[in-house]
Amino acid sequence: ILSISGLHVGMVAASFFVLIFLILKSSEYLMLKFNIVKIAAGFSFVIVLLYAVIAGMGVTVMRATFMAFVFLLALIFGRQKDLYNTLAIAGLMILAVAPEALFDISFQLSFVSVLAIIYITPRLNGLIQHKNLPLPSWLQSPFRYLYMTIMVCIAATLGTLPLTVFYFDRVSLVTIAANLIAVPLLGTLTLALAMFFILSAFFSEVVAGFFVQLAAFATRISVNIINHLADFTWSSVSLSKPSLMEIALFYLLIFFAVQWIDEIRKKKNRLHFSSSRFAFINYALIFIVVMIGANAAYLTLRERISNDLTVTVIDVGQGNSALVQFPKGTNMMIDGGGFSKSSFDVGKGIVAPFLHKQRIRRIETVVLSHPHPDHLLGLIYILNHFNVSQIWKTALPVNPDIYPEWESAVKTNRIKTLLLGVTAGEKNVNGVRIKILWPPDHVDPGGKALSHNDENDLSMVMKITYGHVSFLFPGDISSKVENILVRSGADLRSDVLVVPHHGSNHSSSSDFIRAVGCRFAVVSAGRSNVFRHPHPGVVERYRRAGAYLFRTDCDGAVTFKTDGHHLRTETFFQKTADIPEKQQIR
Repeated sequence: ILSISGLHVGMVAASFFVLIFLILKSSEYLMLKFNIVKIAAGFSFVIVLLYAVIAGMGVTVMRATFMAFVFLLALIFGRQKDLYNTLAIAGLMILAVAPEALFDISFQLSFVSVLAIIYITPRLNGLIQHKNLPLPSWLQSPFRYLYMTIMVCIAATLGTLPLTVFYFDRVSLVTIAANLIAVPLLGTLTLALAMFFILSAFFSEVVAGFFVQLAAFATRISVNIINHLADFTWSSVSLSKPSLMEIALFYLLIFFAVQWIDEIRKKKNRLHFSSSRFAFINYALIFIVVMIGANAAYLTLRERISNDLTVTVIDVGQGNSALVQFPKGTNMMIDGGGFSKSSFDVGKGIVAPFLHKQRIRRIETVVLSHPHPDHLLGLIYILNHFNVSQIWKTALPVNPDIYPEWESAVKTNRIKTLLLGVTAGEKNVNGVRIKILWPPDHVDPGGKALSHNDENDLSMVMKITYGHVSFLFPGDISSKVENILVRSGADLRSDVLVVPHHGSNHSSSSDFIRAVGCRFAVVSAGRSNVFRHPHPGVVERYRRAGAYLFRTDCDGAVTFKTDGHHLRTETFFQKTADIPEKQQIR
């Protein structure tokens, strides 16, 4: 939906200007003695300021208010009005008061959308000769309104598209339909009813209440229609987060494409057409399209020819989630985080945006270490919104009564599920070896319900090895299972360890840490979590073992990249200056 703050402010300014002008015009004395246009503009200035205060002085309201001020001041002082200068002055005034607004999403979207409307709409409107339309006279005005509304929607959508995808990873496909319905109802009817309410409130509460009810009814209709449009599965699509260079190329493409359209219009109407200018625009468009194509080809080939293994432990708060990017572009997601007593969807709000930033649309394998909410819930969104080929999990079942969405996502998307245990054998993905070290293939609780701790101890323990570099993912196992693995002689030796059970004191026994012999350990835990993970004793045990300890609550996402010989580390928050950038392994 287009932001209607500007429309509201414009309507308030125009309505009161016309109203005051007509009142003043009724007096012959005032018309002869004073410039009633300037007086009407002055009164409107005050009204617009009051409206802005009532509306909350948000960034979009401030932008529209300052633009209205500039226009009204131009009327008062008899100066020419220029939309680009007006928009620039409004932006400078906001930034003078609040410089940090430059990095505010609403500021960027508001100004870019208005700039796009100013720049694109007149040129698109010029494509059709409204005077020569083959329509009955009574249809001319409705068609012009419909056409202009669509052009404004297209212009605003094109202008904000890169920023929308950059910040939200999604683009709406129902924008035009939603605006055609909502703008007349919310931007015109509801505002008019609200203004009548304000005016009538001075002399009749009954009449004022009537207008409030009508405004509320129109608002409910708009919201219901928009909600129905949003319910369609195709109402929006997710896109990969663009780079700054791609955003710049898109805006250059729009700029020159609109210029090209304008030159075609001039040539058609024989209006100051310049062949040299037209040739320059054509060359610019060709160059931009070639650059966009080259960028797309580079990104595609980069994944397919890469020989690096990249492992990222994602910061999902109190939970676990890791992305494994194999050589040649194959992807694996290990757990997805999640909060059992929260409406916040970790998959939608954290994991998916991270995947979009990595330009990942397909995940060959999703691994569920064990069916607890802090590992499972975030995966449901991933199963529904990404192209997932298969699921690896243990024989421990996912309770359909507790997690009905999991079963629904698996069935709806027809995702193959493999139950893996210690006898699964070694798997090879593009030269990377994967081995399941735990649990046993079959779960036999002896007719008893498994406790929470029992389920933790049935977590999948997986080791990933590429060349001389190994990663160990032990899920939420306790020291009980750690001791079993150590005594069994399992090959636990790894360079990187995701610390068991978020750093609980019931895990990470000294024998286990010694058997793993990791150079780096990563604790995936939430900031100030109620469990106080990682436990100080666990932190001390890793310190004494000589392991470099990362914490997602302090470092953010932790990324490891290796070619099988060298290991490079990177954290989202570069707060530690002594992180080894390149480490020779063995």
